[in-house]
Amino acid sequence: MAEILYQLTHYSASLCRSYIEWLGENDMGKFNEHLVLAGQKPGNMDSLKNMYKDGITRYCLLYHDGIPVARGAVEPISEYMWEAADIRTAKEFRGRGFATEILRFLSYYIIAHGKIATCRTEEDNTAMEKVIKSVGFTRMNEEDIHE
Repeated sequence: MAEILYQLTHYSASLCRSYIEWLGENDMGKFNEHLVLAGQKPGNMDSLKNMYKDGITRYCLLYHDGIPVARGAVEPISEYMWEAADIRTAKEFRGRGFATEILRFLSYYIIAHGKIATCRTEEDNTAMEKVIKSVGFTRMNEEDIHE
């Protein structure tokens, strides 16, 4: 399945309404709580440490009633583009706007750091495509991706 890449150069939406926290390299327990809730296998305790040490990714969790129901990450993909990546909401909490909140939060962070925000999804993931477009992302052309 092909992925579609979107970009956002200016952030104009309102700030998020949910409690979202950035995870540190020692927060694997919190991350694992979300992974289990999302039906995924917990990671080992060095996973975040390795990502953070290598400067690859920075994760955040969105909480609803104290439960980490959604996650997202920022991944640098070039010196001028950072991707809002791995946006996931636990199945029983979908359809409540949490993915939109995470994407808004990540987009604001990326643009505030002077970067172009990108986000991608599988071409058949219409729910995520709707979220991406609702935040103001536009589809990138092939020539934009390779500049």
